[in-house]
Amino acid sequence: MRLFAVLLGALIAHALVGAAPAQAERCTRVIQQGGLEYIVNTCNACRKVNIRRKRRGIAMPVMRTYDIQPRSKFPTSFKGVGRSRITSEILCEGAQGAGTNIMSPKARQTAQKKCVTLKVTVTGGVVLVNNCTSCRGVAVERYASNGKSMGRQAYKMQPLSVIQIHSKGSAQVGYLADVPCPS
Repeated sequence: MRLFAVLLGALIAHALVGAAPAQAERCTRVIQQGGLEYIVNTCNACRKVNIRRKRRGIAMPVMRTYDIQPRSKFPTSFKGVGRSRITSEILCEGAQGAGTNIMSPKARQTAQKKCVTLKVTVTGGVVLVNNCTSCRGVAVERYASNGKSMGRQAYKMQPLSVIQIHSKGSAQVGYLADVPCPS
């Protein structure tokens, strides 16, 4: 009996101490009004909210992500019977204190200088120009006159070099990407 009382006391103390920080961070909640569901943000900062909607008889829940502006109420696309639950909540991208997505292509393009360009010569030929002082791997794609792809080709470019690209029967040549050469 004494062990039970000690365990119960420890559980209550843990619940009181552990629950306070989690509740303080949560700014959004789901409310239902007139058959519709809304997400309400009570904080002074934009929040990115992942919400899960489960309906009886449907095995897979529906997942949605919304950016909820500060101190606002946002209608969800969910209607009818079902239960919605907020699965995660973080600061919006770009907000002060928010994390940065290092894997997004936009972040990579701003961080990385464009080294290789595709240029047309005065004779109508096409060349790749490497403006960087490092070796680059470059991918180009050739297109037929109807716009269909005729395949891709990769080139290894030495630092500060120019390579002529042969048409190989294509009507157009397009630059895809360049990456640093593996060492």
